[in-house]
Amino acid sequence: MNIPMTPLFGVAAAGSVAFLLIAIMKFGWGVAKAAPVGMLLSGLVAIFLYRSEPAAIALEAGKGVWNAATILLVIWPAIFSYEMICESGGFQAICRGIQALTRHELVQILILGWIFPSFLQGITGFGVAVAVGAPLLLSIGVKPFYSIVIVVLCHCWGATFGTLALAWEALIAQTGINSQQTVTAAVLAASMIWIYNLICVCFCLWLYGKQRAWKESASLVLFLSLILGGGELLLAPSHATIACFLPSALGLVAIFGVCRTERWRRPWRIEDSRIMDRKEQKETDSQSMSFHQAFLPYYALTGITIFCLLIPPVNRLLSQWKLGFSFPETVTASGFVTAAESLFSPLKPLTYAGSFLALSAVLSGLYYRKKGLICKGMIASVWKKTVQKCMSPTIAITCFIIMSKFMSSSGQIYVLSQGVVSLLGRYYVIAAPFFGMLGAFITSSNMSANILLGNFQRTAADFLGVNPALTAALQTVGGILGNAFAPGCVMMGISTTGYAQGEGTILKTILPISLICAIVFGVFGFLLL
Repeated sequence: MNIPMTPLFGVAAAGSVAFLLIAIMKFGWGVAKAAPVGMLLSGLVAIFLYRSEPAAIALEAGKGVWNAATILLVIWPAIFSYEMICESGGFQAICRGIQALTRHELVQILILGWIFPSFLQGITGFGVAVAVGAPLLLSIGVKPFYSIVIVVLCHCWGATFGTLALAWEALIAQTGINSQQTVTAAVLAASMIWIYNLICVCFCLWLYGKQRAWKESASLVLFLSLILGGGELLLAPSHATIACFLPSALGLVAIFGVCRTERWRRPWRIEDSRIMDRKEQKETDSQSMSFHQAFLPYYALTGITIFCLLIPPVNRLLSQWKLGFSFPETVTASGFVTAAESLFSPLKPLTYAGSFLALSAVLSGLYYRKKGLICKGMIASVWKKTVQKCMSPTIAITCFIIMSKFMSSSGQIYVLSQGVVSLLGRYYVIAAPFFGMLGAFITSSNMSANILLGNFQRTAADFLGVNPALTAALQTVGGILGNAFAPGCVMMGISTTGYAQGEGTILKTILPISLICAIVFGVFGFLLL
């Protein structure tokens, strides 16, 4: 291999990523607009400077399309299911049910701002948890600004293993780490995520009532954190697909059980809480749907995933069918080799998250039709809204993945990683979370950040001679930190609450927490060397 390690090659390799930064942050381009241009730039650099063959670039584009398809076939049914519940009035029914369950105001905030959004993040992702959770908090009297801050901070822990582990699977695919390294990375990532989530929840309790809120809810928060964070840590090494979803579902069951006790069912609130504006409290709409009917898609999804993934004989049987494509070896004129793949990124349709989501949506839709909760016209509206919501991430995700394939196969990632590691040495590990955080801030997606930078982190680890599981874990944890203040995520809350003062005030509140945690986790990673 004789790629020149010159400033020209380094600047050209960084050009596509730099363009994304400038276009999105400086000129306000949407991700769906910036991603295709970034993809085109990386392809041109690959062909004309790094001397990749056009045929090889076409093959890499094919790989990218296939990887994107496996992700998008989860996103579309997830959003369809969400829109179906919205159209039928299901989320109003959920809010009414929680208000009837407990009159403890702080517990209501924990349910609507932490536990339920975490559950939604476990299934859907892509801002749905914020879009739903923020207005639900608003309906019980939480001010718009704090509604957004609470949900954004308390749900983002699921940005790695949520959405049935799409971001995690993307990271593993991009880094190419082996099964043992994957287990190590999962343990490291889940441990740091647990700590971060507990910090975020404690911060939100402080906003509500400082020490009084901590004293009142410490035992409950620690109990729920053990279920959510501890459950994710337990499941992530072996069952990443449900590592966020199942603990979040158990967290919902646990909090509903806790609320049956007099301790947590009784009326309680801090009258002078700065986050509350009870005069503006809104009543939920009167709907015929019950709480359990509204939760039917999630009940169905839980049952299907447990049956297909957690019963070993069933899982072994269903896992036998695989779909994938073979790709030949490619070599650039500079001698950079991309190995052949006999079965590239195989998909198991019968144990695939998208299949579970689609089946649960179909079963729930049939039930709602039978009970008269939705009609044919509603389904058309649900589909229209699903298409509107999914078009932007479909374009962005596809282009990001193809862009990462162009950069990886041509040697651009190799040159960038070597340059950064040469500059920072082993201190690069401290900076690793900041790359993930920056990527998630740019793209408003931990998954997209992992796609863009996962291979970069792997190559940097190889140059340093450290376990790539460490940099992979720091990458995705950094992505969670960036997701907490990503404009796309924050804007979902702004659009559904009517908050009028813009995202700047929200970013100023959340950014210090993310920066401090990035430093702490980076130092932690450095100490593990």
